Amino acid sequence: MNGKSRRRGSMLVWWTVIAVLLAGFAPAGAIAARPKDDPPLFLSPSTRPYGRSYSKWAAMWWQWALAEPKATNPIIDPNGADCAEGQSGKVWFLAGSPTPVTRNCTVPAGKALFFPVINSAYFAFRDDPPEQRTEEFLRAQVSFVRKGATGLSATIDEARFNKIRRRLYTESTLFRVVLPADNLFGLPEGFVLNPSVDAGFYLMIAPLSPGSHTIHLTGTLPTPSSVDATYHITVRRGRGDG
Repeated sequence: MNGKSRRRGSMLVWWTVIAVLLAGFAPAGAIAARPKDDPPLFLSPSTRPYGRSYSKWAAMWWQWALAEPKATNPIIDPNGADCAEGQSGKVWFLAGSPTPVTRNCTVPAGKALFFPVINSAYFAFRDDPPEQRTEEFLRAQVSFVRKGATGLSATIDEARFNKIRRRLYTESTLFRVVLPADNLFGLPEGFVLNPSVDAGFYLMIAPLSPGSHTIHLTGTLPTPSSVDATYHITVRRGRGDG
């Protein structure tokens, strides 16, 4: 994970995360081959998938991503061994990496996947000056993402997706994070990052069919920060799936 200190206290962090988009993809046949009774692959922000807006899911993604200590944190997981950490409910999150990575991840059948293509978050500290804890100030710190992200490219099972910039830009709701012991930032256990805000390109993918799938992403932020990330996903049926 790349990080940047904006001033004493507050932090701006960013990384590119595995993502795909069913919009203007090629080749079309790769998705057309799915069984007719399968749900649509891309769950649009306008549908409020699983009862929440993309903005709320984005906030929850950060709370999940920062909840694990270094030893099991999925962001710095080198091979996918920790991809199940902290997962619950109908939706699983995927994490990216600050360096090129290939991960093998087993996902129970019936789980949707939510993740950003590229995102950036700004975290305020409790003792920051009041003017640096306003929503307006926080959102200004991540406003570069919308126009600054370049080279957004994603594939799933050989199908290439595009129009990421046009359809997936999301600004999270305001959120708070309570850090665990031995957290990624090296801050004390229980340290609270609040208020926090995120901007990024997010999407929700409906549950994939049982079997093997490959997701690959590349992208760049102007920091500069680049990622070349691959997930080899095995969707496995089991007792209690779904």
